[in-house]
Amino acid sequence: MRRLAVVLALALAGCGGVTGPPASPAQTPSGPTRAPSPSPISFSMDAPVGGSRIIVGGHVTASGLAQPGSLVSCEASGVPVGSVTTDASGAWSVGPLTPDLGLLALTCSEQGTGESASADVKVDPEPVLTVTDEDDGATSGDTGPLPSPAASTNPTATAAGRLSGEPRPALTPGVLNPAVTQATIGTTICVSGWTATIRPSSWYTTGLKIQQIGQYGYADTSTASYEEDHLIPLELGGAPSDLRNLWPEPYVATLPDGRNVGARVKDSLETSLKRQVCAGTMTLADAQSRIGVHWVHAYYGIPLASGATTPPPTARPTPRPTPKPTVAPRPASLSVKFVSLPGPAIPGSTASMTARTSPSAVCSAKVTWPSGTVSAAAGLKTTPTAGSDGLVSWTWNVSATTKRGTAKAAVTCTLGGSATATATFTVQ
Repeated sequence: MRRLAVVLALALAGCGGVTGPPASPAQTPSGPTRAPSPSPISFSMDAPVGGSRIIVGGHVTASGLAQPGSLVSCEASGVPVGSVTTDASGAWSVGPLTPDLGLLALTCSEQGTGESASADVKVDPEPVLTVTDEDDGATSGDTGPLPSPAASTNPTATAAGRLSGEPRPALTPGVLNPAVTQATIGTTICVSGWTATIRPSSWYTTGLKIQQIGQYGYADTSTASYEEDHLIPLELGGAPSDLRNLWPEPYVATLPDGRNVGARVKDSLETSLKRQVCAGTMTLADAQSRIGVHWVHAYYGIPLASGATTPPPTARPTPRPTPKPTVAPRPASLSVKFVSLPGPAIPGSTASMTARTSPSAVCSAKVTWPSGTVSAAAGLKTTPTAGSDGLVSWTWNVSATTKRGTAKAAVTCTLGGSATATATFTVQ
């Protein structure tokens, strides 16, 4: 103000309009005092730190600062993974995400301002542990060892319906993977690292989580509050990508008496059951029944009320007895016929196929992609033996880089002689 008064006075003096010295600051009226406006908050992303960061397994969560009340959206390799409104201090957090192994290009932006931040996150696998394929990336935060029945069972706590922490059976009944049976556990779930070969893409499960949070009617709609969980876990023969076997399981849930029934509790139960199955102290069918829609009842030993039953998972395979060491009769004519094929196969997801042949035949599968490349997926390297129904199945991961077009499947079975069936399916 003072500088403006001086300049104006000099300008008028030069025109003869003012004589004498310029007004002093004391003579210049002062205007009303204005409070300084708050400095705008620049958009920032604090975690993961910008640049390259190595994360060993686990979850990835992005957080930072932006204008209070603004909308922040995040994408991972171009796929939307979540959005959130900043709080009164401008803080925001999106996640946890469960990305595929490899490089994750994470970009978060503030809507309306055009400001954004990016980070490349390198996700490495966890060290392989003996018979401990934790499902859905849950590798920390477990509640500890399973409580003993004496410590956890409340004989007066009965319930005919759902307990807190259990899914809605109409939405999530649980679905089994036909490739996993009591006869195949030695080449599937009990092989360390096997579940990683069939786990669906995180982009698929994150999108499904957002959709199912609405279907479940949760008041808290933040994706960070839930684990998109396989009800029947992959490590106990659950279907990898069937939406009837996936649900948004709350990380925080308790029974009326305060006992924890959140996602981490179920994770510890899954691991315990898988160890018993692979040690031969529990059958696969028994473990699957304990981890179904009434898993909280099974974990804490809470009896179901009279008339309540635990519905079996959808398409549950009939447990087959251990084959006796007898020579199967040679069929008059060995044949192989496809029962189901991927329809279609989707890059970045899983695919399954089933064929029927003669009981006791040993079968192998081969898939040739539209590019002419033969799939090297671990899920196609198994050689199942057909049971009494003659069915053999394979489930495998389809690489995100697989080209679209027509793929060819071939199944060869051997029993005295050999027979091969071929068919085509579409890759979209």
